[in-house]
Amino acid sequence: MKRLLIVEDHAIVRQGVIRILQDVLEQPVEFDEASDGQQAIKMVNSHEYDLVLLDISLPDLNGLSVLKLLNQRAPKLPVIILSTHPEEQYAVRALRAGAAGYVNKGSEAAVLKEAIEKVMTGRRYVTSSQSDLLVDAISDKRDAMPMPETLSDREYQMACMMTAGKTLTEIAGDLSLSVKTISTYRSRILEKLHLRTTAEIISYGIHHGLIE
Repeated sequence: MKRLLIVEDHAIVRQGVIRILQDVLEQPVEFDEASDGQQAIKMVNSHEYDLVLLDISLPDLNGLSVLKLLNQRAPKLPVIILSTHPEEQYAVRALRAGAAGYVNKGSEAAVLKEAIEKVMTGRRYVTSSQSDLLVDAISDKRDAMPMPETLSDREYQMACMMTAGKTLTEIAGDLSLSVKTISTYRSRILEKLHLRTTAEIISYGIHHGLIE
């Protein structure tokens, strides 16, 4: 029997994903659950899994950081990113970081089924639109502005949230971090992107499609 780990901080979402997969997957599957990144890493260290479904927005670690840690500890373990963020924001970063696939939570159950079945055969699940994004990222069709890849995963996540109009206090609450820590991340974003103000971060984010 296959064994899957679902990493998602909302219990209702975890249970919903499990019920969907129980309905659509043709083979019997055992499910384990983790509510944050640290728990996921501990579970992977102590159990054998055939696949991990990983959210990006977790309360402790950014999902892409968790992905990189899982790849270090279990390089043969396939990970599918299951996220509310659109492909334009995170798909390329996730695939470059070692994800076996990227599926938006708004997708049909059949899409998630296809992704899981393909990944568990040892292949990657990449949609045609994701392939186009990868080609664009390689060819660098955008202008000479610094690209989002210069940011760390947490900084990138913050830039997306700021572009969406969230204040530093709101971001601190969403990420369970102090406002001081969030302010430090903001300073790093400004430095790396050669910007001066929050307004310039938002303008940059809109230009690069970092809108949630």
